Amino acid sequence: MTELICLERDGPIGILRFLQPGKRNPYSIAFVKELVTLLQEADQDDTIRAVIMTGGEHFSSGGDLVGFQSEVARGARATSEMVDKVHDGGRAAYLFRKPLISAVCGVAFGAGLSLALSADIVVAAEDARLCEVFVRVGGCPDTGSSWLLQQRAGAGVARMLVLTGREIDGRTAKDLRVVEECVSAEHVEARALEIAREIAPHPMFGVQTAKRVMRSSAECGYLDALDIERDAQSVLLCAHDFPEAMKAFSEKRKPEFKDR
Repeated sequence: MTELICLERDGPIGILRFLQPGKRNPYSIAFVKELVTLLQEADQDDTIRAVIMTGGEHFSSGGDLVGFQSEVARGARATSEMVDKVHDGGRAAYLFRKPLISAVCGVAFGAGLSLALSADIVVAAEDARLCEVFVRVGGCPDTGSSWLLQQRAGAGVARMLVLTGREIDGRTAKDLRVVEECVSAEHVEARALEIAREIAPHPMFGVQTAKRVMRSSAECGYLDALDIERDAQSVLLCAHDFPEAMKAFSEKRKPEFKDR
């Protein structure tokens, strides 16, 4: 067991369990490193045939605003490199070869929502709180959300959620096609396990090939989207209102944006 994430096994199902629900599982560089390592472990374990990601009471509150401050202070190059490291988590989840299911309770904000959406199937609690929070702090979408959300819900819904920074619950997310299934909070993980067990008996090479074919035939440009997001976000993190948002977050006050 690691400090931030552990990989459990339930028969042929791997469960990536985020271990800081009390802190709402912040999406830090350390979190990303553990996520990448454990996804690689699950990928290489032939006894694991599908994987569930769950944060328990809360999936993830998104980027570690306080932890990112020191890198942003070093300038655009360091910030761009930091954003690329943050993107490693979504990249690893999206490129994971086996079926991946997100079980979302509580908050899934920003990068946390991006991570949830990088899975093949998302099961959300009815009262889950989902938010593309980036514009609220003077940023733009990153961690793949600009692309993932449009693929799932369409361009119009994606623009509405991104530009308003609107928070939606699991029921609304299901209605908007942001997530595939919506159940009561106490049944989220059980429902994700049911779906994983439905997938697990199928021949794994066929399942992996089917997943790859579905992605290849219907989707393109994800890695390009990450580069576009990195370049735009790196400028915003250094020169826009994001530094004020981080400072206000640290000082527990409302940010005073100057939009410069």
